[in-house]
Amino acid sequence: KEADLVILAGVPCDFRLDYGNHINRSAVSISINRSGSELSKNYRPTLPILSDAGSFLRTLSESFEADDDWDEWVVALRKRDQEREDQIVGQSEETPDEYINSLHLCREIQKVMEKDSIIVADGGDFVATASYITRARQPLGWLDPGVFGTLGVGAGFALGAKLSNPESEVWIVYGDGSVGYSIAEFDTFVRHGIGVIAVVGNDAGWTQIAREQVEILKDDVGTVLRRTDYHKVAEGFGGKGLLLDDSKNIESVLKEAKKEAKKGIPVLINAYIGKNNFRKGSISM
Repeated sequence: KEADLVILAGVPCDFRLDYGNHINRSAVSISINRSGSELSKNYRPTLPILSDAGSFLRTLSESFEADDDWDEWVVALRKRDQEREDQIVGQSEETPDEYINSLHLCREIQKVMEKDSIIVADGGDFVATASYITRARQPLGWLDPGVFGTLGVGAGFALGAKLSNPESEVWIVYGDGSVGYSIAEFDTFVRHGIGVIAVVGNDAGWTQIAREQVEILKDDVGTVLRRTDYHKVAEGFGGKGLLLDDSKNIESVLKEAKKEAKKGIPVLINAYIGKNNFRKGSISM
């Protein structure tokens, strides 16, 4: 909103940018995209450039030097980031009515991930929460369903990530709605000795949808699930299943999961998480 120059590097102005309404109307905007149709979709940039965004940015970096006038602006942005981080830390320390605070769980996962970890995200509300906290350790270190929310990519992405990077720790962050799409691939993981770690944020619901559906339609139809024993399902396929229903056990369960995964044994942690208002107001319907 306050920037005077905005570069859209391979990003269309879709709902993530409120179709261009998040951009300062008086800003100079540059859109770089390989797709001619995506260059000006929903929004007309000051300068559209039909090109590969990565090549453009590399060339720009070689010919550009930031000047000291930017220091104050950068400090202001970092201050806002830190304020948001402080809010998240504060909310992660709150005690839910039952089970585990999902923000606290994500912070603990972030702490124990190896430096070469690859995170595969497959879910809705829990995954969106994790995206604020669990950070990619390297380029291409975060793989998710993409802008269209194509749930079910988790196990396939994790399989490809682990086979391509056998020495890296691969984590799947699942929602309890999305895990059903690909949990059968634990059979594949077991047969081929693929030691991934899956964490299911199990709050017994399609919470991403329920947040707005209940608010707008006053009805939770189709969004209520049960706290299914996904850890037992994983064990049925020959993997290691761990139930996590008490925050006091987070450290020990994560430690055990990492130990088993290093042996080539796929692990699924069925984490019972409580309800919270961290993402209140997010629209997915």
